[in-house]
Amino acid sequence: MPEILFVGHISMDRIRNPHGEMFQPGGAALYAAMGARTICKDVSILSAMGEDYRFREVFSDIKGHIKVVKGKSTQFYITYDKYWNASYRKVFIGPGSKITTRDLITALKSGAKMVHLAPMNPPKVERMVRAIKDQNGSALVSLNSSIHYLNERSNRRAILNAASLSDIFILNERELHTLTGMEVVSEAIKAIKTKTLVLTLGEMGTLIKSQNEVEFIPAMAAITKNAVDVTGAGDTWAGSFLASYLKSGSWIKAVSFASVISAIKCTGWNFEKIRSLSFNSVEEIYDLAIALKERGRQLTLTDLMKGS
Repeated sequence: MPEILFVGHISMDRIRNPHGEMFQPGGAALYAAMGARTICKDVSILSAMGEDYRFREVFSDIKGHIKVVKGKSTQFYITYDKYWNASYRKVFIGPGSKITTRDLITALKSGAKMVHLAPMNPPKVERMVRAIKDQNGSALVSLNSSIHYLNERSNRRAILNAASLSDIFILNERELHTLTGMEVVSEAIKAIKTKTLVLTLGEMGTLIKSQNEVEFIPAMAAITKNAVDVTGAGDTWAGSFLASYLKSGSWIKAVSFASVISAIKCTGWNFEKIRSLSFNSVEEIYDLAIALKERGRQLTLTDLMKGS
């Protein structure tokens, strides 16, 4: 039985940034699953790919319910400036639209403890949340949306409906303001109806509202200032956060773990720096942070990973 089932897009990405250009595997569901498997050994993914998908070897690490459909795979072409502002030059969803609620119901038969819905078409996400609750009422449901899906009022309504049925809703500040139309964070979070709201605030930290209690967890100091590729950093954070929470039952430990894993991911292209990481407990991440400090104040995480 998988601990977490991740549902969403896998893609082939062309990334260009100040460090160069790379053609690589990507997609929100794949990044989230890769983040999760650093602490959860049994994760699964539900997605779809085209016949031309060139990175099938990555699924040797992950159990999959992956359909191969005719035509081209989902593709993104993203460029970043020196401040890591992203511009989407090309977006082709392709097979991602072929992930159906029926596929999800089939995948749920494996009995996952948690199901995470990565950003997809909001009405589909709402249908999927309802299906999970109908088919496997014991599974925790996590939801993560994207600003790119929130332009239309009907999409915003669908995400809010899905959030109200979910156990965990992860979003960032821009998405919060767009969904609620409110500028004041303390008021906006009251307008989101969900069991646990996880609001990421970038370098400030993470705000978690659960059971009518609000907890703010400051971000760790920047571990590295030498990012190589930030693509999928938020999805990696979400996956490792959920997995470490499932293991520890602690929001604080989960935020700390996810922050380190996401930072490590950014020191290399795609998920190459976290693919071989494996922790037996959430607490082991603190050993990594302590080692970083003990090897000298000027040592970066990049140096530490090269030496491991």
